[in-house]
Amino acid sequence: MKLINHTLLFLSAILLVTVSLWAVLFYYQLITHFRATVDEGLANYKIVLIDKLKDDSSVAKQDVFAENIYIIRSVSEDYALQVRDSYKDTLIYSGLKHKSYRTRLLTTAFLATDGKYYEMKVISQELDNGKLIKKLAISLLWLFLFLFISSILVNNFVLKKTWKPFYELLKYLNDFSLEKNRLHEPIKTKIKEFILLNKSIQNLLRTSVDSYNSQKQFIENASHELQTPLAIGINKLELLAGEEELSVVHIGKIGNIIESLQRLSSLNKSLLLLSKIDNKQFIAEEQMSFNEIFSRTIADFSDFSEYRRIRIIYQPEDIWHHRINKELADILVMNLLKNAIFHNRQGGEVIIRIAISSFTIENTSDVPEMIPDKLFERFNQTARSKNSTGLGLSIAKAIADASGLFVTYSYNDRHIFIVSSAPQ
Repeated sequence: MKLINHTLLFLSAILLVTVSLWAVLFYYQLITHFRATVDEGLANYKIVLIDKLKDDSSVAKQDVFAENIYIIRSVSEDYALQVRDSYKDTLIYSGLKHKSYRTRLLTTAFLATDGKYYEMKVISQELDNGKLIKKLAISLLWLFLFLFISSILVNNFVLKKTWKPFYELLKYLNDFSLEKNRLHEPIKTKIKEFILLNKSIQNLLRTSVDSYNSQKQFIENASHELQTPLAIGINKLELLAGEEELSVVHIGKIGNIIESLQRLSSLNKSLLLLSKIDNKQFIAEEQMSFNEIFSRTIADFSDFSEYRRIRIIYQPEDIWHHRINKELADILVMNLLKNAIFHNRQGGEVIIRIAISSFTIENTSDVPEMIPDKLFERFNQTARSKNSTGLGLSIAKAIADASGLFVTYSYNDRHIFIVSSAPQ
C-alpha cells in the first residue's frame, strides 16, 4: 500500500471515529437542549393556564387528557404544599392513534383565586426520539461523506504535491546504478526534512560510488599486475624445460611448477570474474538461445570428451530464450558442462535436456552425492580436485543470481543440475 493511501485510510478511520463520537455527544446535547426548550414551553403554558383559571373557573373541571393537554384537579393544602414543579418523560395513550407515545410531563400545584389548591399536569407534544435519531444519522452520514470526499481531494491535490519530492527521490534511488557512475540532484523542495534526506542520500551515494570505483580499479590493477608476471614465469619455465641439459627429474619438477602457476593464473581470472559479477559490471543483456549456446559449447568440448571416452547426449525438447548477458551465458553453460565432464568417470556419459524455460545436465561420476547447501560455496573442498580452483560452480551460481535464474542440485545415481527461470 502506498504511503499516501495509507495516510488517507488512517485519516478516514480517525475521521469516522471522531464523527461517531461527536454524533453521540451531539445527540445527547441536542436532547438536553430540546428538553430544556420543551420544559420552558410547559412552564410558560402553566402560567397561561393559571391566569386563565382566574377568569374561567371551568378550567378546573379538566381531569383527563382528552382534547386538552392538561389536567387540573383539586387537592388538599397539605398535599399542594409538598408538590414542587417537576419535569419527566412519560407515555400517554392516544385513543385517536390507538397507541402510546412519549411526551414531556410537567407537574405543579398552585393556589387559585377562589382560595382552593389545585394540582396541574401539563404534557407537551409527542417526543419522537426515533425520528430525531434517524434524521441526525442521515445528516451525519452526509457530513462524513462530505469530509471523506474532501479528504480524497486533499490527498490528490495537497498530499501528493507535498510528498512529490519523496517519490521523486524513490524513483531516483530505484534508477540509480553504480555501474553508470552518474549522480544528479533530486527534485528541489522547500521542505526541510526532504532537503536533509536528499543531502544524506547524496553523500551516501557519492561515498558508495567512490568506494566502488576504487575497489574496481584496485581489483583490475591487482589482477593485471598478477597476471603479467605469471604469464612471463610460465613462458620462461616452458623455455627452460626445453633445455637439453636438464634431466627428466628436473623437467618433471618444472612441469609441476608450471601446473601450479597455471592454476594460480586460472584462480586469478576466476576471482576477477566473480568480482565483476558481484559488482554488476556485465550490463548489456539480450535475448539468448541456450540451444545455440549448448550446440556451440558441446562442439568445443568434443575433443576433450572423446579423449576421456565420455558420451555427451544432447536432447533439446524445446527452445529456451532468456534475456541475459551473452558473455555470462557462455560462461554459465561452459562451467556446468565442464564440471559434468571433468568430474565424470572414464566411459561415463553426460545427458543434456532443454525445456521451454530450463535446462538439465546429468552426469555419471564416481564422486558420491554432495551437500547442496555447500556445493556452490567458493573454494568448496568436496567439489575440488588438485586441478580445480573450486570456483566453477560458484561462478555459475553467481551468474544465475545476477541473471534472474535459479540453479538447483539433486542426486539420483547421477549428479543433476537444473537451471531454470523459476524456482524448482
